[in-house]
Amino acid sequence: MKNRKKLLAVSVLLVFVFTMIFAVACKKVDDGKNNGNVADRYDDESVYTDLSVRESTGTHGAVASANAYASKAGYDILKAGGNAFDAAVAVAFAIGVTEPYASGIGGGGVMTAYDAKTKQYHYYNFREFLSAASTLEAFQKAGLSSIPTTGIYSVGVPTEVAGLCAIVEDFGTKTLAEVIAPAIKLAAEGFTIKAGLANEIANGYDNFQLYDCDEAFNIYSDEDGIEALKEGDTLIQSNYAEVLKSIAENGAAGFYTGWVADAIVAASDANNGFITHDDLIYAMNNYPKKEQPLHTNVFGYDIYTSNTPSSGGVILIEALNAIEYYCRKNNTTLQQIGYNSAEYLHVINTAMQLGFADKRKYVADNDVSPVTGTQFVNVPLEGLASKEYAQQRWDAIYKENDVFIATSGYDWGGASRSDNYSGRYADDLSPFTFQTTGGATSAEAVDVDDSGTTSFSVADSEGNIVSFTQTLNHFWGSYIMPENCGFMLNDQCTSFTIKTPAQSVHYVAPYKQPVSHIMPTIILKDGKPFATLGSPGSMRIPAAVLQVALNMMEFGMDIQSAINADRTYNYAVSTADSNSMSGGATHKTHKLMYLETSQLEAATVNALKAKNYYIVEYKKTNLYFGGVQGIKFNYDNNGNFTSITGGADPRRDGKALAY
Repeated sequence: MKNRKKLLAVSVLLVFVFTMIFAVACKKVDDGKNNGNVADRYDDESVYTDLSVRESTGTHGAVASANAYASKAGYDILKAGGNAFDAAVAVAFAIGVTEPYASGIGGGGVMTAYDAKTKQYHYYNFREFLSAASTLEAFQKAGLSSIPTTGIYSVGVPTEVAGLCAIVEDFGTKTLAEVIAPAIKLAAEGFTIKAGLANEIANGYDNFQLYDCDEAFNIYSDEDGIEALKEGDTLIQSNYAEVLKSIAENGAAGFYTGWVADAIVAASDANNGFITHDDLIYAMNNYPKKEQPLHTNVFGYDIYTSNTPSSGGVILIEALNAIEYYCRKNNTTLQQIGYNSAEYLHVINTAMQLGFADKRKYVADNDVSPVTGTQFVNVPLEGLASKEYAQQRWDAIYKENDVFIATSGYDWGGASRSDNYSGRYADDLSPFTFQTTGGATSAEAVDVDDSGTTSFSVADSEGNIVSFTQTLNHFWGSYIMPENCGFMLNDQCTSFTIKTPAQSVHYVAPYKQPVSHIMPTIILKDGKPFATLGSPGSMRIPAAVLQVALNMMEFGMDIQSAINADRTYNYAVSTADSNSMSGGATHKTHKLMYLETSQLEAATVNALKAKNYYIVEYKKTNLYFGGVQGIKFNYDNNGNFTSITGGADPRRDGKALAY
């Protein structure tokens, strides 16, 4: 009897030990990097919010976003039988709650997508637009010579909700209420603040009071209303939850009509702004704009990316065309040049300069004005995407041991064109040469600081692919929060100039959309999905996407390694601008290169300096260089699909979840 009891006790103990070992093993396998089909892999919040592991591999679907809670929202929709479009909209609503400084329903966005059912590529443009009353005369009457970066005159009519509702209607399998539900729960019940959000709350906290945004101050303050919420605190956004409930119950009308619309218009009226109920109805009825993505084939890969008025796709295509031509002309490959060698960095930065220079001169909203019936701007897209144009431009400006001096495009201190634009556009090389239509050729331009942006990617087992970017423009947008709504309005109008059409392609006009750099991108190899990615980061967006794409395409990196790798970004310095930089005007003939150098040898940095780059070094991954979230499709040596891997950027609070 004693032996029996002893045996039973030992058996129970062994079962317990085995169970614990099995549980630990499963937890280790299912830590977000695994490739099994475990149904409850991410039920434990500590697992899916663990940012020590960013990537995740599965066989059915994946979500990669800048926030773990948002990724989980999309993941849960996929696991519940939704498709990539359902999941993407769930992520979009959720990340507006969990990254309220970067995007949300007070802004806009774009989507590049592949619909497996129809085998068609789509580009949905739901960027903000200038209100019907936003004429040149109206801005001048308001006493403005330029559009401020905060306040009501910076606000474009928000179009995010119209876009998201249309995506669910056009492609979704779940109801709008189902895909919004995770965002409502996050807003109403709260979530734990991570480092990235904590930093941006701290950065914006004083401005909440400075700009009289009391509601935001209360939301992001502790219980005593004295200090900003910090990492580890819980953020609850009750008013935001009520707005989301209104959308869930009433569709787009729950935002563009009724009490939410009243609050937006009241916020505009209180500050002598231009936004009316008619503008909101126009947004609901006319957005998103359904277009085709820009496309090119380079290095044997098909690239599908953003169309105008975003300039990111144009920059990417022109840069890739230029790099491909460099390799062909010199009978070499990027691998032979050497990854992140001085020459490699010089080549890609020169190529980026081509794209940026042409973007500043030519790219704007090329849609037809509903007021005048004519194009806002005739953008020479065919010419800008032409391989012949990139070839001629490259031959005109590339110097092996020196930098092509290209200023930023602003009127820095009133410098004349001969001083500020010398060699810039190579005026005898026009993209209009490569197409049959004429158009505007204004040289005055603006650079857009769409840093308040987020990007994410989703893919499902049916083959649908969604790459998505949404934004408020700057962090915290306009600092205007409609009363009892809990979300910020964008400051996207800062992308315009108070100029005439003859003076600038970025002139103000009713219903005109702003230029930006956002560029959700899908890449194919041999007709099969290869990767999808995008990034925030203002002018660094095209540079980030270009480098991560090349890391995978040409250097065979997995997606997480490609994302983690050091990045570069550069722009030329004019005389006036250089005075504000370290070293002053002595660097006026140099080109600034911002460079993460944690993985670079000192000899490489010195070689770049020898080419007349002025190096600004960053020693570790830095938010300045964007936040790429992406997905890569994996195949065996016979070209058979094996798995799908999501990768997330450590420069933000990114997390990928796959199953």
